[in-house]
Amino acid sequence: MNTGSAASKAQARSAWEPVLHQAGQGALELGEQILAVAHLIASGSLSGPLTSPGRSPQDKAALASRLLSGRVDGRVVDLLAALVRGRWSKPVDLVHALHDLGIETILAGARAGGTLEQVEQEVFAVHNLLAGDRELRLALEPSKRTTVERRVALAHQVFGPSLSSSALSLLTWSVRHETEGGVPRNLRRVAELAASLQHRTIADVTSALPLSTQQQARLERILEERLGTQVELHLAIDPELIGGVRVSVRDLVIDYTVRSSLEGARTQLVG
Repeated sequence: MNTGSAASKAQARSAWEPVLHQAGQGALELGEQILAVAHLIASGSLSGPLTSPGRSPQDKAALASRLLSGRVDGRVVDLLAALVRGRWSKPVDLVHALHDLGIETILAGARAGGTLEQVEQEVFAVHNLLAGDRELRLALEPSKRTTVERRVALAHQVFGPSLSSSALSLLTWSVRHETEGGVPRNLRRVAELAASLQHRTIADVTSALPLSTQQQARLERILEERLGTQVELHLAIDPELIGGVRVSVRDLVIDYTVRSSLEGARTQLVG
C-alpha cells in the first residue's frame, strides 16, 4: 500500500482502537460488518467515488453515511466516513484497508475473549488441510459451475463443527474474497495478522527430517535476534530437500538445504 493510503489507514486504525477496546468480544459482529461493507464497495464499484480526489472529504464522508446508514452499526459508518476523508493512492487501497481492519476487528474480539491464539491455530489448521487436499481446495475456489454461497456452505459443512465462531467468520471471508493464491492465501493473511496482534512473526520452516525440540529452540533464537520480534515456527517436511532447512519469513527466504547447495554447485559447473 502506497504512502498516502498507508497514512490514511493508520490514522483510521488509531481512531478505531478505542472502539475496539469498548466493544470487547462484541467486536466479532463489527468485524463481520466491516468485511460486508468492503464486499459491497468492491462489488458495486464504489471505491472510485469514495476515494476521488476531485470530491471534498466532507462530500465523500456524506456519501459513505448515505450508503451505510441503517444498514450497519453506526460505529462502522463512522469508520468508513473517517477512511474516505483520507487520501488514497489507488481506489482499491480503500477496499484492502477495510479487509485488514475487518479481520483485525474480529481478531480483537477473540483477543478480548482470550481465544486469539486458538483462533490463529484453527485458521492455520484449515490452511494446512487445504494445502494437502487439492480436491477440496479446488471446490472452494471461484468457478462458473458454482456460486459463492454454495462454496461458503461447503466450507461451513466441512469445517464449521470444529471451528470457533471467530475462525468460521474468517474462513467465510477467505472463501468469499477472490485473490491470487485463493483461499489458502487469504487464510495465511489472517494468520499473519493474528500473529502480528500477538507481537509475533510467522516463519515457515521446511526440513528433510523433523527438527528436534532443541533445534527448534535454537532456530527460534536465531530468527528472533535477526528479526527483532518473537517468532512462531510453522514446520513442514519435504524429503526432497535431502538435508538442512529452508526458512521463509515475509519476503525473506533463507535456504540452507542440501538440495539448494547441490543446485548452486551444478549452476557454477555449467557456467
